[in-house]
Order: sequence, then C-alpha cells, then structure tokens
Amino acid sequence: MTPQTIIVHDAAQQTRAAKIILALPLSQPFDVTIAPHVDRRSNEQNARLWKLHTLAAEHIGCSAEDAHEDALCRHFGFTEVKMPSGDVKRIPLKRSSQRDKAEFAKFMEATEIFYVSELGVFLP
Repeated sequence: MTPQTIIVHDAAQQTRAAKIILALPLSQPFDVTIAPHVDRRSNEQNARLWKLHTLAAEHIGCSAEDAHEDALCRHFGFTEVKMPSGDVKRIPLKRSSQRDKAEFAKFMEATEIFYVSELGVFLP
C-alpha cells in the first residue's frame, strides 16, 4: 500500500479518512498518526531561497548547496563533527525543509539581509 497523507479540514475529508482506516486489512499492522496540520514552506518560498543561494554562490565561488548549508548553520546554529579525515564539519541543527511557513519566512529574511549586507547580493 502506498503511504497516504490526508488533511482533514471538513466532514467529507473526515469521512474519507475513516473509510480508509476501516478498509485496512487486519492481517498486518499499520501505522496511523493523527496530528494537527502544519503548513510547510511553500514551493515558491523554496524556489526564491535557492535562486538567492545560487546568486550568492556564484558571487563568492562556491556551490548553492554550500551557501545553503552555511545559511542554515548561521541561522539555526550548528554542531561540529570530526570527520575520519580529521576535518571538522559543521552540521546545521535544523533543516529548512521541515520549517513551517512562518519560520521559513524568518530564515529567508535573515538570509536575504546577510547576503545584501555582507555580499551585496539580492533578488529584485
């Protein structure tokens, strides 16, 4: 069975969710999790962030992924891990993909401010 997520926002969705649960075969166990819905960052927010990272990366000569990791560490904090080579790598404490829209917007704003003030890089 393919995993499903159902956002229950009205009686019809509630009925649909109940029917799916009642139709599950009892021959094997299933995980069912009920939790309040949280709006995650939008695709538009994410696309804008990556455009900004790409501009900043081109400006300083690194990859957009490196710029993203640095921004995550700067905004959310990080832990340091010693690699087998002896190098020390910074690991962000939070990932942007798991932020809700409001927290992602704060991260985006802080990143934009940093890029403008420190690198002179911005999106119109």
